Amino acid sequence: MHLITRYILRQLVLALVLSTSALMVLLWLINSLRFFDAFINEGLPVGVFLKLTVLLMPDFLTVFLPLALCAVILFVYHRMMMDRELVVLQAAGVSRWRLAAPALLLAAAASVLGYYLTLYALPRLEQAFNTLRFEIRHEISRLALTEGALTEVTDRITIYVRDRTERGDLEGLIIHDRSDPEADVTITAQRGMVDQEAGRPAVRMVNGVRQERDRETGQVSFLFFDSHAIALGEDKAQSMVRVPESRERPTVELFTLQVGEPMAPGFPEGFNESNIRRMRMEGNERLAKPLANVGFALVALGALLSGEFNRRGRNRRVIAAIAAVLLAQASMLGAANLARTDTTFLPLLYAGPLGTAALGLWWMIRHPRPGRAESPWTAENDPAGAPGSAAS
Repeated sequence: MHLITRYILRQLVLALVLSTSALMVLLWLINSLRFFDAFINEGLPVGVFLKLTVLLMPDFLTVFLPLALCAVILFVYHRMMMDRELVVLQAAGVSRWRLAAPALLLAAAASVLGYYLTLYALPRLEQAFNTLRFEIRHEISRLALTEGALTEVTDRITIYVRDRTERGDLEGLIIHDRSDPEADVTITAQRGMVDQEAGRPAVRMVNGVRQERDRETGQVSFLFFDSHAIALGEDKAQSMVRVPESRERPTVELFTLQVGEPMAPGFPEGFNESNIRRMRMEGNERLAKPLANVGFALVALGALLSGEFNRRGRNRRVIAAIAAVLLAQASMLGAANLARTDTTFLPLLYAGPLGTAALGLWWMIRHPRPGRAESPWTAENDPAGAPGSAAS
């Protein structure tokens, strides 16, 4: 690899790693707030909390990596321009494409990483995240009973727990059960614990009383007990059917599924036209996202390496490049929403990345506009050698 290429590439990689790492840490902190309530108030284990938050991070990486790459290219090349490093290299005969090679190599590597994430890794991570979240909602080990508050475990059972001991035992239990259509049941107990009964979530209680009120007559009956158990939910999560979302399905399925096919093994309903549109949109989005790495890199390079040298910099072109990148990113998000309702909008998913790439290429291959000052080394190599022509 050329010495100049290694020099620029080293600066680009270092800046990209530092900026992306800082951005991902910030996004992790923001995203972790979604699960903080379950971690603090509902006893979610630390390991499960970390796993939930980390599983979502690669998805954010596919969105923010092209933006970070564009920002890094603008920063590194603009700094080299202000330090006159690019001026010296171009005066020595280094072409703009040789100067752009390190950034294009990095963009190509980022695109390969993006395709690996979107086509292979992200569906598996999304599946692991949804499966874990499904288990948290249904498994007895994750059952959330908040101290000092009424907790609706199901639409028919409400539980109040006065206190929870360090061992996990429950004290001061009140359970209101509306499962029986003919009677309302209220159970109070001194102590209890979360357990399983016949594969279903249950609360075992000791030293309590069961009050049952007939809805028609209003008569109340009491039953004092030493030990009693009440089931709280359905069978455990492993026996329940979970329909995979479009984001966790293999890429091949997104393009081959048809209307009427079952949504999941053992699930009675099939795909409708709206589901298929969502699948097609998800598949095309996976193909379009990594292209943004090359497109955004090209528009950043075109803004800084094309045209004549200007001691005042290329602020207007840099602003235009930033606006083009933001517009392209917004167009991808808008096209994804439109494609959910009409598949004719699917090509718009590629318009943003390909449009920025075309703009960058046009900047890179065009000649300096007439009437503008030529660069110093162009004037020196001019056959006429007329100083006046360089100043005109």
